[in-house]
Amino acid sequence: MSVEHIQKKSPVKKECEDAFILNEEASIYGVLDGATPLVCFEDEAGHNGAYLAAQIFKNKMEQLKGGEGLTKAVEDANLHLKDEMERYAVQTDLGEERWSTCVAVVKVMDDHIHYVQLGDSMVLVEDEDGIFTVVTTDSVKGISERAKRKRAEGRKGGEEIPPESYYDIRMNKLRYNRRLANVEGGYTVANGMPEVMDFLDQGVIDRKGIQSLLLISDGLFHPELTLEETYARIREAGLETYIDELTDHLHKHSLHIDDRTAVWIKLK
Repeated sequence: MSVEHIQKKSPVKKECEDAFILNEEASIYGVLDGATPLVCFEDEAGHNGAYLAAQIFKNKMEQLKGGEGLTKAVEDANLHLKDEMERYAVQTDLGEERWSTCVAVVKVMDDHIHYVQLGDSMVLVEDEDGIFTVVTTDSVKGISERAKRKRAEGRKGGEEIPPESYYDIRMNKLRYNRRLANVEGGYTVANGMPEVMDFLDQGVIDRKGIQSLLLISDGLFHPELTLEETYARIREAGLETYIDELTDHLHKHSLHIDDRTAVWIKLK
């Protein structure tokens, strides 16, 4: 087994809000993507909530021993995240104030692979026939459309909700979306809420027949390729070249360039 990883900071961010996990002793690997904050909090070292959330999960996963499970580790890290927010007097009753991170972590064992996932950091596999498959669900995809429908339903039910023109303002839309974390019809993310565990995407993959696994943050998503096509291109060109190609494409089309993090595990 060999493991390759790469991380590149967004050119528009002060620090990388992604993190990667390389716990070789316990065969635990992962990618974390802190959600860029909508508030201006920084700790004593100048780190924001996105960075801190990702690092809390990274530290927990990298300290795990071989016999410890991923699900319990997510629960413990999420509680630690909650405690840290309370220590800094974060208004956790407001979704947009919470520190949060997407999660994609695997534990590779002799006969199977356990995964846990939240948000839009993704787990993909390649089988021995070269077929690429997306294992996890991108729960962030389509959130703005679902939020709009939720507001429309709320208005029909008599709720006092501002008109849609109010949500045409980007910050207003983002604040509303953050309040849909870990609720039905919303999206999943680690943000200290106990409901995180109800929405955790987790499962077991039979290791037999798996050639490689790819863990990526959404900064590797290509606007014109499916995730399966993205994996195929990475297999063909390599991580470094793919990220360079993607970055050039995004720059050429004046699209946002996010933090880009990947862990590529080759089993055969």
